[in-house]
Amino acid sequence: MTPRNLNTPRLLTLAALSVVIGGLGITGCNRGGAEKKAAAQKAAAEKVAAIATQVSVTPAKQESISETVDVTGTLNAENDVLVSTKLSGRITNVYFREGDPVRKGQVIAQQDTADAQAQLDQQRANLEAARTRLTQSEVAYRNSLTTLKLTEQQTVSAVRLAQAQLDAAKQQLAVIKSGARPQELQQSQENVTSAKADQVKARADLKRYQELYRQQAISAQQLDQAQAVADSSDARYNSAVQGLSLVKEGARQEDILRTEAQVEQTNQGLITAQSNRQQVTLRRADVDNAQAGIASSRASIKQTEAAVRLAEQALRDLTIVSPMDGIVAERKAEPGVQATAQRSDVMRIVALNSIYLDAQLAETQYARIRREQAVSVNVDAFPGRSFSGRVSKIFPIASATARSFTVRISIVNNGNVLRPSMFARGQITLLTNPKAIVIVREAILDQKGSTGRVLIVEGGKAVERQVKLGISTIQKVEVTEGIKAGDQIITTGQAQLSDGDKVEVLKTTASTPTP
Repeated sequence: MTPRNLNTPRLLTLAALSVVIGGLGITGCNRGGAEKKAAAQKAAAEKVAAIATQVSVTPAKQESISETVDVTGTLNAENDVLVSTKLSGRITNVYFREGDPVRKGQVIAQQDTADAQAQLDQQRANLEAARTRLTQSEVAYRNSLTTLKLTEQQTVSAVRLAQAQLDAAKQQLAVIKSGARPQELQQSQENVTSAKADQVKARADLKRYQELYRQQAISAQQLDQAQAVADSSDARYNSAVQGLSLVKEGARQEDILRTEAQVEQTNQGLITAQSNRQQVTLRRADVDNAQAGIASSRASIKQTEAAVRLAEQALRDLTIVSPMDGIVAERKAEPGVQATAQRSDVMRIVALNSIYLDAQLAETQYARIRREQAVSVNVDAFPGRSFSGRVSKIFPIASATARSFTVRISIVNNGNVLRPSMFARGQITLLTNPKAIVIVREAILDQKGSTGRVLIVEGGKAVERQVKLGISTIQKVEVTEGIKAGDQIITTGQAQLSDGDKVEVLKTTASTPTP
């Protein structure tokens, strides 16, 4: 029901009363009665005031209201990649076409692997050879270390033995040159005396045995034994005398020369043993060389292992895989094509979980936009459906021509239905009051900035309230002061009402409209 229809009886009444008042005025004038004219006008006004104006009301409601900014732009994909070959070579297979979904790590194309496999086999053989050389170097090191220890032991023993022999020869030469010692001379003399006594006794015993033999008191055999004893004592005595003579005379010249020669010989043996220490140095050099061989072999193994890894990587690089989940946007190669540095593209893949909207923002709104602000996105391709988003980036430089800023909005692509290049509209939520007192915008009268007035129904009358306004949308306005939730706000017919006018509620709207 329109305001014109609601107030028709009141307007007709006012028109009739105007005619009556006008007639009374003419009559009064004719009669010259000004007092009667004033009384008639008062009576007409009271009658008009007694007539109730029909209105519609909407209760003020406590609900959430948000201030938003509308933006538009084109959808893009953050992860939109062009997959290429790393190496040159013939492409043997391409497994997907436009529109096909692919998963991260899934093989999307294959290059010829024959040459790369041969190179890998060669490097693996080189690695085995390097490991064999290392084993040989380690064996050589152990052998050289053992030889060094044996040479050191043998050299030390030979030097000690040669030194001992030289010392003994020198002592022998000194003894020979110095002659007999007093003790040796005395011992030789004692030997002569003892031998002489034995000789005298043996000769006496022989004479007695000879006499007894003549008397046939003993046998010939017993006499022979006595003779042998006497002869032996003579020999010992003569030897003792000769020994005493040698002791007194000293060593012979030929013995001295022979002993000196022996000393010189043992000295040469010592020199030879000492010179053999050079063998220890040589054996130590052998150990060092063996250690260097081990280090070289290990370095060679590391180098060859690196070559094997490179060959393995080259073989893997011939298998082209998808770097992410997405769909094939464009197939750029076919089997049989020779990939080169200038022609290496295989496939374009777009990740649908990284859809975003780059929207233009007026510079007057730039200061109010913040990262992580919520955004509701609508796409023409899906009418009636809204997608959740958030402000992920605010570009710091404005367009020189349009004086606008670019705002990037990341979108939750539920079901992966959104596609790059679609046109989209976004509504950025700047501010939200979840418990605001909200009325419809048309209920506000005489709005000036953040103030205005409304009429509410109380006791069958229109009551004027001055209000302060907050967040506003196309259809809703937040009232921060002046009314409370549940107040009956006049939304139709309020323009013809004044504070205190009688009203009749013909229609009550249960809630405020959705913005």
